Amino acid sequence: MILAFTLLAVFQAIAGWNAGGNLLGLFQQTVPKPWLSFGLLAVGIALGPFVLGTGVAHTIGRNIIVLTSNDIYVLNEALIATLITLMLSWVIGMPTSTSLVLVGGLTGAAWGSLGMSSIHWHGFWMTALSVALSVILGFFAGATLYRVERKMRNASDRAWRPVWIRSSYALALIQGIAYGANDAEKALGLAALLLLLSHRAAAFVVTPGIVLASIIVWMIGCMIGGQRIAKTVGEAFYRLKPKHVVSIHAAAAVVVVTAAALGGPVSSTQTIDSALIGVGNALRHQRVNRVTAAKLFGAWVLTLPIAVMVGAITAWISMILSGWRF
Repeated sequence: MILAFTLLAVFQAIAGWNAGGNLLGLFQQTVPKPWLSFGLLAVGIALGPFVLGTGVAHTIGRNIIVLTSNDIYVLNEALIATLITLMLSWVIGMPTSTSLVLVGGLTGAAWGSLGMSSIHWHGFWMTALSVALSVILGFFAGATLYRVERKMRNASDRAWRPVWIRSSYALALIQGIAYGANDAEKALGLAALLLLLSHRAAAFVVTPGIVLASIIVWMIGCMIGGQRIAKTVGEAFYRLKPKHVVSIHAAAAVVVVTAAALGGPVSSTQTIDSALIGVGNALRHQRVNRVTAAKLFGAWVLTLPIAVMVGAITAWISMILSGWRF
């Protein structure tokens, strides 16, 4: 159990490193006080499970794989596989989603250790569909919101800049709530499941203590590595301005909040990136780097099956090593 919680903490810190950098990157490039955006984002993440509920935590913890109190080792295998997949993706430079990698690791480890009957296929395919729809909807929402904003605007960009900046701060809080009620709940769901399987809790419940511990670990990860990623966000596609950031984050927040309310796990990072591409597609004077965008979407398609295979291989290796389990 100690190993499982340690692995989960490492996963959450990496999520802070990766997703935190992506969330902060757009704000950091366009607002005068990025530290304020970071504070509002952190507050929003902590509030997310209480404002929008814990539907995503229940989906991840209860509706992806079937485990009993004797199956904690499967979570160890799944988390090890998740970390291995993330490291491999970074080594080869493949953009990925921690959310898809985690779901794939869980599915693959359960398949390899317990067989196909241990997988809730309805939950698995619902997650895959949720992620796919979030990417599509993020693209169209970003493009639509930017076009609407452009038509409503009847003054120069300089006159509107203060409005965009104030809106960006408000969106940092909203985006934090969206992330806290979706992406961040994946770790919350596994923590609640671990407490249930180890008989430390009588029922599957996401407590305030779990939320507090999770946000602390996430913030540590974000502060350690998030700045490095934040500096590069958006640069591969086109030059960002405050007016773009408002449409991007508004579009992503709408999609992620809707998914959280329905209990559908999605990736905020993927939704933001697809909204970013959607806004770029709506620009008149700039062009999205379509080669980079195609590589990004291709990597997302490959992430889930790769994570499933790594999870299964990790479980099989665990079984081969003299019956020893992680």
